[in-house]
Amino acid sequence: MLDIHYIRENVEELKKNILNRGLDSKIWDVGKLLELDKKRVGLIQQIEEVRAERNRMAEEIKDQISKIKDTDQSSKIEGDNIDKQRLSSEIIEQGRRLKDQIKELEVQLGQISHEWQGLMDLMPNIVSSQMPIGKSSADNCEIKIWGEKKKLDFKLHDHLSIGKSLDLIDTEKAAKVSGSRFYFLKNEAVLMQFGLFNLMLNKLVKAGFTPITTPCLVREKAMYGTGYFPGERDQIYKIEKSNVEEGNELYLTGTSEQAIISFEMDTMFDESELPKKYVGYSTCFRSEAGSWGKDTKGIKRVHQFDKVEMIYFTTPETSQKYMQEALGFEEEILQELNLPYHIIDMCTGDVGLSTHRKFDVEVWLPSQNEYMEVQSNSDLGQYHSRRLNIKYRKKDGSLDFVHTISATGVTNTRPIAAILDNYQKADGSVEVPQVLRSFVGKDIITPRII
Repeated sequence: MLDIHYIRENVEELKKNILNRGLDSKIWDVGKLLELDKKRVGLIQQIEEVRAERNRMAEEIKDQISKIKDTDQSSKIEGDNIDKQRLSSEIIEQGRRLKDQIKELEVQLGQISHEWQGLMDLMPNIVSSQMPIGKSSADNCEIKIWGEKKKLDFKLHDHLSIGKSLDLIDTEKAAKVSGSRFYFLKNEAVLMQFGLFNLMLNKLVKAGFTPITTPCLVREKAMYGTGYFPGERDQIYKIEKSNVEEGNELYLTGTSEQAIISFEMDTMFDESELPKKYVGYSTCFRSEAGSWGKDTKGIKRVHQFDKVEMIYFTTPETSQKYMQEALGFEEEILQELNLPYHIIDMCTGDVGLSTHRKFDVEVWLPSQNEYMEVQSNSDLGQYHSRRLNIKYRKKDGSLDFVHTISATGVTNTRPIAAILDNYQKADGSVEVPQVLRSFVGKDIITPRII
């Protein structure tokens, strides 16, 4: 969420930001927001003025009561039994009118504030001046290439064909059990999964990250606080609240970011505590609404997967530095796996509303002759911290909101797909990457003899 003071003072910049993102200015209507804001502030001032007048009238009534007590000792005036007919009927009536006026103004304020908040929630984060301006993925910029694309001189198979032949992946039985876009990992694929997670966790813990596991179910506040609501409800699975303690509506997390950033809601850091770094492990759930019919084969785009995630809480001045640090960790794991990749600087029209800046890391798939995204890395600015009230106290004693960074460490699906694709051999076997051999217990995965 943006600061309303910033919006008032930077109207043209916000309009330009909406234009650069390719958003519809009729929906992301800055003019309407400012109009509602003016009405909202005016109503707040009116209510305060009327309330002050009512308080003054109450004091005047008290004074009259005091005078009655002083001039008529024979009258027993106590609490609600005061002889109101001895008071000025005009003052009492005016007090009633003021009370009714406050109620009416508060109803108006509630309606205006609801509409105002709805537009405030829609307003996108200000993108970095370093971000490429563009409309779609076609305008993203390749900023780095690493590794040599393998030249395999035999008929190539995709990861699902390989996974089936080596008894590593079963999507057919998963479809019977759970439906489309689900899978079973088996045998060496499971060992590779936990090898990947161990490598990344050990690397990040040694680098000073606090390891954390998270709930897979969170309240609406966490989804709103991390920018997924109100805009991305169709991507989130909701749990029926009739079977939930306390009757709360709960949602399945699509990333541990939603839980870990919310973990620090209402926190006041000292500047000396920053950056605060977490490495989270969680199972992630995504409806993939809008992606139906895309990447339906295999385990590239699924409803459930496991992930190791990096979360940073930083000062505004250091967030870009730590975004680059996270990118370095992402590159390290891919280089250790010897998977060719490139890094994409995402353009303004291809990022979410919460994003200040974003990089994607994509791995080369020989069988598809294309790259596949395996990691993302986002500087979210103060967008989440304002919603969740996460602040820090500067050295000079002043307060500010932290910046948050969310970056993929490694998942269990796409990296395994990339390994099978890149390490396949002509005889149908798959070589195990050197760094995973101690976890898998072998160098080569061969077809099973039944």
